[in-house]
Amino acid sequence: MASNATSRWLETILPSFRIASHIPTQKGVRFVAAILLVHASLLLDWAKACPQDEPSATTDKRVEAIEKVHEDYQEYLKQKQTLVESFQTLQTSLQQTEAEWNRIQNEGVIKQFAAIQSSLNSLQISNSIGSIGSAPGGNNSPNDFAMRQQLQQQLMANRMMENMNTFMRSQELQQLGVEAQRAIQARFATMQKVMKVEEDYRKWQLGGNRFFEKYWNFTDPQKAFSEQEIQTVLQALDTDGKDNPPAQLAQALLLTRKGDYSQAKPLLDPIIESPSPLQSIALMCKALVLDGMDKDRDSKLAMQNSIKIDRANPYCRWLRARLACKQDQLNIAETEWKALTTLPTMQQDAKRALALLYAQRVSKTPSNAGRAVALAQEAHQDETPATWFSHYVLAVALHSAKKKDEAIEQVQAAKELASEDLQMRCDALRQAIDNQTPFVADL
Repeated sequence: MASNATSRWLETILPSFRIASHIPTQKGVRFVAAILLVHASLLLDWAKACPQDEPSATTDKRVEAIEKVHEDYQEYLKQKQTLVESFQTLQTSLQQTEAEWNRIQNEGVIKQFAAIQSSLNSLQISNSIGSIGSAPGGNNSPNDFAMRQQLQQQLMANRMMENMNTFMRSQELQQLGVEAQRAIQARFATMQKVMKVEEDYRKWQLGGNRFFEKYWNFTDPQKAFSEQEIQTVLQALDTDGKDNPPAQLAQALLLTRKGDYSQAKPLLDPIIESPSPLQSIALMCKALVLDGMDKDRDSKLAMQNSIKIDRANPYCRWLRARLACKQDQLNIAETEWKALTTLPTMQQDAKRALALLYAQRVSKTPSNAGRAVALAQEAHQDETPATWFSHYVLAVALHSAKKKDEAIEQVQAAKELASEDLQMRCDALRQAIDNQTPFVADL
């Protein structure tokens, strides 16, 4: 395809052709100049119509979407300050009532309240508030690490509130003097507010889980981006040092997709060291990185550690399938992608991945051709508007089923929508279709 540089070059030389065509000279020379003028004019129009070195509209939309997620994440982090200030104010209030509390001599009351205070401390509110900057990433899994942690903390909080309410109705408390009761009631009210801050923190923490889901599609899970798109998205994912673990993980995933393992690995290590829902995803990505660096033993260990943390994480399952394909363990990849066809957010991608996998296994199991076509058609029908990759996958599936004419129609449609470097993939498929030879897609 032509570039803007080609267009500018033609605009420069075209006036020379026009002048040459009017210079009085031999008829043959003038005729040649006129012919060149016509061809140059046509080539210029074509070059202007195909500015392939400019970012596509799709790429521009991706960049805008990434920038919006970046902004939303920074706004989300600003809520940290409000939580910290509220917590610090309540801590000060508790300290101010400490002297009055120490004057209470009733041993039974002291023991009961001490037990409640211990329960409050076990929630580790101060530690949680202090680490708010490290927000968790996204995870749609039913066994989500964050959800389990939130449920456990909520149960502890509920038990503590029950104990506090029971204590405030106890006879021992009613037997105390007015000042002692007032001091305990004030302390009780403050502790209730502390519990509210803890509840707000849990809600805030869960709010962070949605961000990695927003970044996921920018990691090119389908392997459908052009080289230019990969570079543009990588630049957009860079947060210039701002705290954003979900974006950092997305950047590492796209670098891994590109095969730039040396740059991906340093981005993963800090995420792996910090327990969060992102940890299992980062570990599975690291397994891919280490496999690409021919460190098989370390790769296997990273994969196993990821599975131990969260076996059902959908992003881990997707990456596990990719790793299995690299290791020629297609049965494992099939199992993982099949599980993801039930998730609405990943259903189409999983169907296309399975279609390519089945198309590659037709020689071993001929019935896989029918499975490949069915899955590719389902995903293609649900894609509006259809992308080059949707047409491409359908063409691969149809070729595996030996439906030559339909396969050619789809690969031509894919090529019309594809950028220059992606057209090479379409050309390779078209050659296999024309030659009626097996085609191996990149899994």
